[in-house]
Amino acid sequence: MQRYQLLTQNEIEQIHENSLRIMENVGIIFTYEPAKEILKKAGAKVDGDLIRFPREMVERELKNVPSSFTMYARNPKKNVEITCEKTAYVGPYGSPFVMDMDRGRRSGTLDDFINIVKICDKLDNIDIQSHISCEPNDIDVKIRAQVMVYNTLKYSDKPLMGSVYGYEKSKQCIEMASMLFGGMDAIKDKPVMASIPCTLTPLSYDNNMAGAIIAYAEAGQPQLVNSLSMAGMTTPATLAGLVSLQNAEVLAGIVLAQCVNPGTPIVYSASGSNADMSTGSLAIGSPEDAVVSLVNGQLCKYYQIPCRISGALSDSKMMDSQAAYESAITLMMAQMAGGNFILHAAGIIDTYSTTSFEKLIIDDEIIGYLRRINQGVTVNEETLAYDVIEEVGPRGIFLTHDHTLDNFRDEFYRPRLSNRQTYDQWHREGCTPIEKVANAKWKQIVADYGEPTLPADVDADLRKYIEAL
Repeated sequence: MQRYQLLTQNEIEQIHENSLRIMENVGIIFTYEPAKEILKKAGAKVDGDLIRFPREMVERELKNVPSSFTMYARNPKKNVEITCEKTAYVGPYGSPFVMDMDRGRRSGTLDDFINIVKICDKLDNIDIQSHISCEPNDIDVKIRAQVMVYNTLKYSDKPLMGSVYGYEKSKQCIEMASMLFGGMDAIKDKPVMASIPCTLTPLSYDNNMAGAIIAYAEAGQPQLVNSLSMAGMTTPATLAGLVSLQNAEVLAGIVLAQCVNPGTPIVYSASGSNADMSTGSLAIGSPEDAVVSLVNGQLCKYYQIPCRISGALSDSKMMDSQAAYESAITLMMAQMAGGNFILHAAGIIDTYSTTSFEKLIIDDEIIGYLRRINQGVTVNEETLAYDVIEEVGPRGIFLTHDHTLDNFRDEFYRPRLSNRQTYDQWHREGCTPIEKVANAKWKQIVADYGEPTLPADVDADLRKYIEAL
């Protein structure tokens, strides 16, 4: 699939140069002492908490970033290759609330978390489990991250993400994941858990996120070094200014990771958008969000680093038409931008605050459509089908021809949710709107899930690990 090029190569280079100027002259704040020591040793200029990055240092460390890597799952059939060309889709992340058509909006619980993990495990188009599918607010915050990792490992055999709440907690989550693969030494060159350490915009990192970068880099695990920037609030109102500042922040985190462990797998992660100036709140279903995604995609191709872009985003407060059109647009832009790691690919409404059970199902359908579009058109003698056209001829019937029977399953996307019945058929079967179909489907997935497949001995070891914390 051709990628949409919003900016010229010269304009991308101008943004890159502006980011380097910001890093070298304005600087980035790091308050975490170990990070400051690492950066100083590598050639950064340290003035208290303000770190200035010489151009040559940034360019040197960027060369160490791999352009591809594999995320390993406990089910090898579900390993995911992360490259600058392929696209992987990842579940919702970070919502404190959940919503469904039966119980409405409420604080997330561990039961909700587990059900979302189960649903994402069974959805064909979700490749990787996120860390915070929803916030399990009924679990003590001291062990919440570890409990989420345990239950993700238990109820899904797909690759997963882990905590970024400081060095120690990050290391604990990595150690838990490593127990399925033979321990910490076994995963140093085998990525099994990704993280998403975030900047404190503008132009700073707090102790937790800098510590997480170091912990994951030491273990050789992938990092989605991330900035969530708000044009007009935490960055300049101009999108070129936003992207320049955001890029400087992300590059600083990437440099830190490479200084710790050259070759640490990185996914360039940026999710900037605009502030709604009438309310002061972040807008994620906006066209500006889509534009920033397109620019970030081009920047990543310039650096030859895999790119994270947010997927099916909406500011709507429920699964309605606004949620549908905003999500379809933002997900399509993520695909057109060349996103390689699409976080929030399903389920998100309410400006990241809520995960909708019905929207998980609906967004999975949208991803299916996009995957078919991305597949493109194969052109060869077989697909041109001249002999078939000649044989059938004018006013002939292609429906029963062997060529049709041989090709339609691979050529056509078959919806799992969308209704293509005639009106009369749909009416006879109850006129069910798609939201109710999605409601029934997620419930059926949970009901049919069955027993988890985590080996009993590993399950016991993970439980003991958490109990010992």
